[in-house]
Amino acid sequence: MSKSSPAKDGADKRRSTRLTLAVPIKVKGIDALHEPFTEQTRTVMVSCHGCRYVSRHYVTKGSEITLEIPRGIPDRPPRIVAAKVIWVQRPSHHREMLYIGLNLDVPGNVWDIPMPPDDWFPPPGEPVFVLEEPPPAPAPPAPPPPTPVTLTASWDASEILVMASRAEGREAELAAALAMAKAETPTAVAVQVPEETKAARPVNDTPVSDSMERALKAAIERLSEAAVEKFVERASERIAEVVAEAQRACEAATEQVDAKIAKAVQDALSNENGNRHGRARRRR
Repeated sequence: MSKSSPAKDGADKRRSTRLTLAVPIKVKGIDALHEPFTEQTRTVMVSCHGCRYVSRHYVTKGSEITLEIPRGIPDRPPRIVAAKVIWVQRPSHHREMLYIGLNLDVPGNVWDIPMPPDDWFPPPGEPVFVLEEPPPAPAPPAPPPPTPVTLTASWDASEILVMASRAEGREAELAAALAMAKAETPTAVAVQVPEETKAARPVNDTPVSDSMERALKAAIERLSEAAVEKFVERASERIAEVVAEAQRACEAATEQVDAKIAKAVQDALSNENGNRHGRARRRR
């Protein structure tokens, strides 16, 4: 949108500043052939006293035109104003548009231009146009509080025992699992016990005394050590059982092999004795 200053003659000094602005308008009137027409078009220049718009309908100078102009506030109905044709610029080619100049019957800021030039004024009986701010969007509802999460150890006794039952020939992996249990169990217990203590505190959340804090830390350490020792004890018992079963199986297999060897030796000795008796009889 640009401004064009009025001419310096006495008549134009009384007129308002012109703005180069495209405003969608609906034009109704009678053309040069005395035929009624309705046209949806746009302006190319506006002021408080008139406008210039493009058209495909040729109208004669002095004819009456009705303009339908949208309001600056969308929920209001369009403004209907009357104007008169003051000049017509014919195109140089038949495919080009005409330029029609209009003079408003009642001057004013019928275009609802916010912050117009200083020499503009509102239509009679209307206040100065002010662009209304849209109402603020309602604030989104507050998200629900997060669900409390209780942390537990990543390894418990049942999992270690299951691993121990499958640990035949995999003692190195079991040792690594036990080391991880030793590292993670004290941390998990230290997280869970303070949360339970926090829930049992008074509403005003008064800090506990130093002696209670020391007793709590000592209880956590004892609980952690007892849990780890229990895990290790159960795993060690299971490993001992696995080793004992392997030894028993090995002893049984050894006994079977010894029996087969003894039987083979006895069969060989019996065959040798039989051969000797046969050779002795043939000599006689």
